[in-house]
Amino acid sequence: MRRLLFLLAAFSIAAPPAFGWGCEGHQIVALIARAHLTPAAAAAVNRLLAENPDDSAGNHYCKSADPMVDTASWADEVRNAEKTGPWHYVDIPLTETKPGSLAAWCPPIGPAAGGKDRPGCVTNAIEYQWAILIDTSRPAPERTTALRYLIHFVGDMHQPLHSSDNDDQGGNCTAMKFFDQERPANLHSIWDTLMLQRELAARKETPADFARRLDRQYEDRWADWGTGPVDPTAWAWEANRLAREFTYGDLKPAIPVEKPGPTDCNAEREKVSALHIAIGEAYFNASMPVVEQQLAKAGYRLADLLNRTF
Repeated sequence: MRRLLFLLAAFSIAAPPAFGWGCEGHQIVALIARAHLTPAAAAAVNRLLAENPDDSAGNHYCKSADPMVDTASWADEVRNAEKTGPWHYVDIPLTETKPGSLAAWCPPIGPAAGGKDRPGCVTNAIEYQWAILIDTSRPAPERTTALRYLIHFVGDMHQPLHSSDNDDQGGNCTAMKFFDQERPANLHSIWDTLMLQRELAARKETPADFARRLDRQYEDRWADWGTGPVDPTAWAWEANRLAREFTYGDLKPAIPVEKPGPTDCNAEREKVSALHIAIGEAYFNASMPVVEQQLAKAGYRLADLLNRTF
């Protein structure tokens, strides 16, 4: 299981940190959501963020003039200090193909300031933080922190490798070639950042350009994704299926499906490296539509959640 998530720098893999979607993806999700907020929701989001700045306000590593977009990666910045790493994912094994309860992969992560255990995976964290945001009797700074987490976590869980695991820490313990990069990358970082950055560069688009294009492309899905049930468990199983069918399923040669258990990251990486998997145009062209659809879904679902809140 992914108990040492995000420590890949120690293994000399040429990839950015394995944050869900990276700057560009989280900005795109927030931009799409922003475009679909009701006036009341937009005003409430702006007010909470303006009146309750976080310690890094104005100095986030994913900067934007829009406060909602600027704070989209805040949860990554504080996860070590707040000990909330497990809130960013849920380790559904690829061996599990029948949707059901996620309790087995969501153990509590330890007490909050009040002494009660906090939920231990992204689906429960969304429900936990949404309950805080909805509760207008809670102090405004607490509700604003909950808002920041929700903006981030709804994006995170739509990245297929944040809802799946092949005894490889969600693709982190892998090594494969990505186009002409000299050093290997891991599958998680390829889906988090490398494919999206490549697409943005090829199209010469900014995240704002990309978000507007996706919104136009998927506008007829708003009724499905923007007004449906707020169901993080169903969203996680949906992303898990995409991981099985595309993220892992389109790799050639295939990585064998592993039974869940204690992960030896070095051994897993060596095992995958021996397969000599090379990500090129065929995989990229099959995967980018999935990336785009998941970003659009996340944006629409985040907008719906915030519209219901305010």
